[in-house]
Amino acid sequence: MSTSLVTAARPEAPSRAANRRELARLFLVLLALTFVLRMPAFFVPVFNSDETFVATQAHVISEGGALYEDATDRKPPLVPYVFAATFAFFETNALWSVRVVAMFAVALTALLLAVEARRRYGRRAAWIAGVLFVLAMVAFAPQDGQAANFEVFMLPSMTAAILFARRGKGVAAGAAVALATLAKQTGAATLLPVVYLLARARGRRGVGEVAVGFSVPIAAVALAVGPSQLLYWTVLGNGSYVGVSSLTLIVAGMFLVMTLSWALCNLPILWKVPSAWHDRRSPSLDGQRDTDLWLWLLSSAISVAIGLRFFGHYYMQLVPPLVLLSAGALARSSRRAVRMTVTFASVFAIAFSIAGYFLHPFGPEPDYATVSNYVAANTHPEDRILVWGSEPEIYWASNRLPATRFLTTPTFLTGNHPGRYDDERDVDADTAQNWKYFYEDFHADPPRYLLDTSPARLRGAHPMSDFPEFARLVKKQYRYVRTIDDVAIYKRK
Repeated sequence: MSTSLVTAARPEAPSRAANRRELARLFLVLLALTFVLRMPAFFVPVFNSDETFVATQAHVISEGGALYEDATDRKPPLVPYVFAATFAFFETNALWSVRVVAMFAVALTALLLAVEARRRYGRRAAWIAGVLFVLAMVAFAPQDGQAANFEVFMLPSMTAAILFARRGKGVAAGAAVALATLAKQTGAATLLPVVYLLARARGRRGVGEVAVGFSVPIAAVALAVGPSQLLYWTVLGNGSYVGVSSLTLIVAGMFLVMTLSWALCNLPILWKVPSAWHDRRSPSLDGQRDTDLWLWLLSSAISVAIGLRFFGHYYMQLVPPLVLLSAGALARSSRRAVRMTVTFASVFAIAFSIAGYFLHPFGPEPDYATVSNYVAANTHPEDRILVWGSEPEIYWASNRLPATRFLTTPTFLTGNHPGRYDDERDVDADTAQNWKYFYEDFHADPPRYLLDTSPARLRGAHPMSDFPEFARLVKKQYRYVRTIDDVAIYKRK
């Protein structure tokens, strides 16, 4: 009997080995394709201010500072620590380094999607899903599609959660969702399809396993960074940011413009979605329906809409479920349909990749280099500075630590949030609390230089004179030195 078992097992071994070799070959292809399409990462210093914001947080961490207490944001802690670890590994704070890590994250997500597509729809779908994902991830404005954004680091674990859940592994699926949530809060939305899959497969026990897998990593990180800090800065302190009080016709217009623009750029992963919906009741090769993918798409769409800020990189959450649905429909279509889809997707991706070298579709970026060089030349490495406004590029380029935990003032102190007009303010109790934190930090270690970016009127920077108490403090303790590229420089008396 043992001999027959060994004999029966022998044919399976080469098959598994062949599958592993094919997956390795596929991953190398996807990684190479990702690398080529994201080559602007090595030539463009900054794609958007989010990169330099997180890079400044990473600098604070590397100097022994505590996240949220010495450098805060309304985001979970994973990505700043990824930046810090990357800078330490490459021994540079140049942003190409974290973009290389982002390339691996994109290729890994593509591989996971390929694995799932093969299990659901066959070998042909694996290549379709992997390639379409890599192409779609750059098919938008370079400031969104090429930057090392939070979403890029969230997608691998979010996708892994679906793979684990589809296979009935509740603890692993919950832990993967937790990891995605620690990259960005909207990763938690993946609990919807994950819980659905585990509840259907294993009932209450499956749901309980998801809860355990999700809760343990979140609790561990909360203990590491401080439970109250994590809860406040990622959940409770976001009331004014995610509120719907700012819903206006202008915001609705922005939704339509950004959504239609993204959809046009990503038609190759959208045009077969109606076919996937038509066949939604048909079981996949693994004997299950694709209801979880539709729930995943729904949860991702809700995540994009939360806060009513329709930045292009928010739409990245839609790509994985759309790619799987499209791959399933294309696997049942003709070769001509597949070739046409991949060809058009390649044209869009190559066009936006080339545009990444020079295109700035959302207005000019601030001239931060000269003023940053001035700060670096006139301060010591241990000196702290304060940038009034929203230009974290100065912290990053000058390699100087911030004097307060707030790396941008409009978002936290003046009630003007990203994605809103400069004259729009949403001041609440959190804003008042933030001013208390600001003054505590300011007086504990006053900045040697204060850089006022409000004359440039960039990114919602209000004049210091709009805040009399702070204006009096600046007048008493600082003297005006000069203006460089519309940035007024003050030095401590």
